[in-house]
Amino acid sequence: MGQLLSYAIQIGSRAAGLLTRRATTRNRVASARPCAVGPETHRAVLAVAIALAAFFAHVPAQAAAPAPDASTPAPLPAAPAAVGDGPAILRSFFAEADAAKRADLAARFAAVAPKSWADLKAMLHASAPRPALPAGRQDLQAPAEGETPPVRYILRVPAGYAADASRGWPLVIACHGTGGHAEGALASIESWLGPDIESYLVVAVDSPEAGVFEPKRVNMEYPLAVLADVRRRANVDSDRTVLTGFSKGGYTTWATVLFSPGEWGGAAPMACCPMTEAAAAGAILYLPNVLGLAIQHHWGANDIEAGQKEGINTLSRDVAAEMKHLGAKRFEGIEYPGEGHDLKIDTARFREFARTARREAFPAECHLIFHALWQGRDYYVRATAAAKADFNFRAPYTVKTTRPVMDPRKFKRDFLLGEAFELTARMPPGGNIIAVMAKGVREVEVELSAEKLDFARPVRVTLNTRTALDGPRKVDWLELLETARRTGDFERLVAGRVKATVAGAKTP
Repeated sequence: MGQLLSYAIQIGSRAAGLLTRRATTRNRVASARPCAVGPETHRAVLAVAIALAAFFAHVPAQAAAPAPDASTPAPLPAAPAAVGDGPAILRSFFAEADAAKRADLAARFAAVAPKSWADLKAMLHASAPRPALPAGRQDLQAPAEGETPPVRYILRVPAGYAADASRGWPLVIACHGTGGHAEGALASIESWLGPDIESYLVVAVDSPEAGVFEPKRVNMEYPLAVLADVRRRANVDSDRTVLTGFSKGGYTTWATVLFSPGEWGGAAPMACCPMTEAAAAGAILYLPNVLGLAIQHHWGANDIEAGQKEGINTLSRDVAAEMKHLGAKRFEGIEYPGEGHDLKIDTARFREFARTARREAFPAECHLIFHALWQGRDYYVRATAAAKADFNFRAPYTVKTTRPVMDPRKFKRDFLLGEAFELTARMPPGGNIIAVMAKGVREVEVELSAEKLDFARPVRVTLNTRTALDGPRKVDWLELLETARRTGDFERLVAGRVKATVAGAKTP
């Protein structure tokens, strides 16, 4: 007969005391790290040129060059040749402030749009109006947005950058540590990228809040505000955006990508572990959110305070073990033997990670666990209304069980999982269906991928097994171009949106 236990759980941001104390005592080193880090024509040869032209007119065309090795940053091509009036219409669309006129331009563009999605992406990159950015460092500021205040950042523009190229540049965003600043983070990233630096746009961000990392919304979202602002200003390859940081910046990196995995090509958190409002018990709770994201996690084997049983090292090992258990194929855990918090990063491995990290914007399957509605961004599915209130981590809770609690952390984790919102989306290749399962959510918005779905066939969307859409669906060119205009993300082509409500869901 089970023993009746009353197990009280006090959950709050101060439950992260272990990690907060860790950040306080160890982040002195982070101030110098990203916390992470035409040719002239001569008349004399005119006759020769004519003769050569006549000769080559009878020579077969040269074979196409092989695709560049994805492991090496490739040179970026110039803007493509115009297809009809497409580029001119796009330029007008991006510049037009009147929504009705943009709708007319979108209809005109649909008649002359490229035949392939790859060509459309190239045209978007080449046609979007952007300011001229000279090579070197630009001191910029992302505007305030929602709860995020204005965020100052430094943008380093490479020497070969061209605003109108048909491909965007890879982007690395670095967050600094406690007591640090953007300049120190930029210096470290420049050192880590070494000879590859001229192949990237590099951003170093000033944290909007001084002191140690605290798992508040502003600290979990300010990199998103910076990413959005850089996309508006520069020609970015959104499939190749890497977020990184050391110590406080590493905590920021983890906290950001856990709830916005679809915005990043990769993440490289360093000298840290996942820290959320769920504190140490939640170090592995949200890892299913990032199973599709390329992550390179660095930590020192001795990164723990004297007398402590848990530290960055032990929790990072828990993360690595859980990612292996979950079958995460894109996770790389790097433990540095004999090193503590002030570890020396393996720059060769970091450079290789930055070269190869790629985003899958519309994965075949994704899963998201979250406790606040604003966190409900699961690649191509968004939670837009909840069926219950957000979980209050600052309130005490009493949980009763009829069995002994052998593992308090697992008990707390299971409790939190029961209180969480959840989204799961599946889009099997060739199925022309998006199946969404939602828990604790009343309404969702589903983005229809222009590339993954066949709009010549009926498209189906289900929510909790009930049909939300089933039938013919044309590419919505206005939605596609408006999304590109709003986000500056030209790799995610959204051909339509579907809003659906969970049957029987209540309003909180």
